[in-house]
Amino acid sequence: MTSEMPANVRAAVEKLMIDYCYAVDDLNDVEDLLAVFTEDATADFTAIGLPLMEGKQAIREFFTGVFARMTHHFHFIGNFRPASWDGTEAVVDAYVIGMGADSTGNTVEVQVRYRMMCCEVDGRWLAHEYRITPMMPLPGSLDEIHADG
Repeated sequence: MTSEMPANVRAAVEKLMIDYCYAVDDLNDVEDLLAVFTEDATADFTAIGLPLMEGKQAIREFFTGVFARMTHHFHFIGNFRPASWDGTEAVVDAYVIGMGADSTGNTVEVQVRYRMMCCEVDGRWLAHEYRITPMMPLPGSLDEIHADG
């Protein structure tokens, strides 16, 4: 049964999502980004044509490549909303406008929804599952920026 998410849990998981965005926008230290995930976390970006990553190592490998080729990132979070709370798992959604530029001059802007499924581990809230889904049609430049090569 889903009940109302306690205010302290809501604040902790909202901060977790914000910390993720700041880390991905910094394009500097992938370990800061990984600090928001459990060891066995899954990041599913398949709805926007990017990979499904299972485990922290797969997430690390993906973002190491992103950080190497991107020169700028900007993510703006809005409409943060608790989706469900069962007493141990906090599921939250937010709308995100993400923008970036890569080292070749390609740029991208997406309007997506983030969903994080979070649990408490050793007194800290962490994401064990993270999904991105499109809210608007995706630009072709997303493929250009994230193409292998």
